[in-house]
Amino acid sequence: AQGYTITAQETNGTCLDVVYPWDILSLNDAILHRMPASLGGSVESGASIKGLVSVGEDTVIRSNSYIVGPVVIGRNCDIGPNVSILPATSIGDNVVISSFTEIKNSVVGDDVSIGPSSIIQDSVIDEGCAIMGHFTACSDQAEVRINGEYHLVTVGAMLGVGCKLGSRVIAQPGAIIGNYSQIQAMKMINGKLPDRSSMF
Repeated sequence: AQGYTITAQETNGTCLDVVYPWDILSLNDAILHRMPASLGGSVESGASIKGLVSVGEDTVIRSNSYIVGPVVIGRNCDIGPNVSILPATSIGDNVVISSFTEIKNSVVGDDVSIGPSSIIQDSVIDEGCAIMGHFTACSDQAEVRINGEYHLVTVGAMLGVGCKLGSRVIAQPGAIIGNYSQIQAMKMINGKLPDRSSMF
């Protein structure tokens, strides 16, 4: 109806519906366990990589970073130093993750920058987001309301395309931040923010 072409592909593999934002995490986890390990970038001295980890071309894993698979990291990324990436995490292309940041069971889109000393768990960060340091999106059980329905899920935060977050922002479990939102430093976010929201 909107002019898009839709095609179907038959598969004998796992079929998982992606209806809600947090469904991306379970789908990501299922896919990562089937991907082969590969190292297309460079790993500096002192970095540790364990398990099924795929690193794209021209990506640099800096010293003292710790990565435990299954993890996939795209092309032309700059990771670390002293970054911890834990299982079931996918990171897109052209991503910068600054020092002392920990990411676990999350999906990070292309062209994202994450400042130092951030903690991101069970979260989805869409492409083009710029997040300053000390961002916190810790996972816990939360009641999330979408289209009048309430869902009890264990989740961190969901950020839409092109969000800009200042330093020391805290996203409560289940927070959903709409596309192109701007959040000033030291704000706490809960619930659902519509597209192009501003918190100053």
